[in-house]
Amino acid sequence: MLYYALIYPKILYGVELYANTYLTHLHDLMILNNRLLRIIQHKNLATSTIILYSSFNTLPIDKLFKFQILLHAHNILYDSKPLPKVFQSPTCCNSDIHHYGTRSTNDFHRSRFNTSFGSRTTSNLMAKLWNSLPPDTKSISIYSLFKKQLKILLLSNST
Repeated sequence: MLYYALIYPKILYGVELYANTYLTHLHDLMILNNRLLRIIQHKNLATSTIILYSSFNTLPIDKLFKFQILLHAHNILYDSKPLPKVFQSPTCCNSDIHHYGTRSTNDFHRSRFNTSFGSRTTSNLMAKLWNSLPPDTKSISIYSLFKKQLKILLLSNST
């Protein structure tokens, strides 16, 4: 596959950093990626982007960013031993902050920020995205199953 050999690695490299911005800043890159997918698949301009991405079993750049952040959250929550010490924070979940039962005890703890810059930090976005997942998806502890379910969830979700 030409797309996975030449284009996808370039998009995936550092997506956690460069895609942590507003969609207007990613617009030109997303348009170019859609155009490349249409050319490779010999599709016309009327073809939906959902069909383009699902036929290659990949995600648009904004959803690829969410996908990578959520995979990182899964690693922190279920298998943090191989991660660097920086990511092995002792206070990542609500259960580490307060010691009484709530509906969100097993969710990531989110801090409050006064600026939009602070609210776009990776740790805050990771907590926000993880906490918004359905409970059955969050409870999958096996990495490969979680990855597959997450990709299906993000492909089917139009937001």
